[in-house]
Amino acid sequence: MEEEILARLITFRRDVVLAIVLNTGRKMITDGSKILAGKLSGDLASFILRSSKEFLEGKDFGVKRYGEYDIYFERIDVKRFLKAIGGELVEDVITLDEFMRMDKEDVIVVDVRSPREYKRSTIPNAINIPLFLDEEYEIIGKTYKKEGKEKAIDLALDIVEKNLKRILGEIKKLDRSKTVVIFCARGGLRSQIMATILKLAGYRVKRLIGGFKGYNLDSNYSSSYQNDNLKNNKNNYKNNKEF
Repeated sequence: MEEEILARLITFRRDVVLAIVLNTGRKMITDGSKILAGKLSGDLASFILRSSKEFLEGKDFGVKRYGEYDIYFERIDVKRFLKAIGGELVEDVITLDEFMRMDKEDVIVVDVRSPREYKRSTIPNAINIPLFLDEEYEIIGKTYKKEGKEKAIDLALDIVEKNLKRILGEIKKLDRSKTVVIFCARGGLRSQIMATILKLAGYRVKRLIGGFKGYNLDSNYSSSYQNDNLKNNKNNYKNNKEF
């Protein structure tokens, strides 16, 4: 799946090579020693692994032939990729005031916090697509306290990679015609990662500045939103065959 391969890029720490079999359109990402994403196997996969090393070491892109297959290789500068995505995400933040003035008929509100946090309290009519499940979020928190921020972020990225199939499965159900407004606890790492995944999947995304904490602190906004008439959550979903 193209969106899954693209989304996995946010979990990588160093440059990788994207390989596309031009005859079939099948894709694979490798770091030169192992397959990081994609479902190629056998001799073709082995050839791609060997060939990808020359693109990591020198060439930026090129086409190589293996038997009947023409394979396009391109080195991906992960830092540059994330910086570009990050720049877009800075432009796509939204204040609470701007959020309240949006036409709610055209908005899907997504709470990316853990299921336990969501059940405790959330923005009315928000649906829950958790980046981390309850136990995962607890483990990341403990790692942060015991081993520091860097270790916690590494662990979080590993968990995101494992959770991508579940997350993408939920994202696919969202109505593409609507703007997705996402929030986490404070508008930090969780909403940033989820916004990146959604943007790579082709959705219009806005991140709520301050997250749920910012929303919850303003009782005036909370009360007015409680009284706003949104359609039932299920109207925010539809079958999307193009995804």
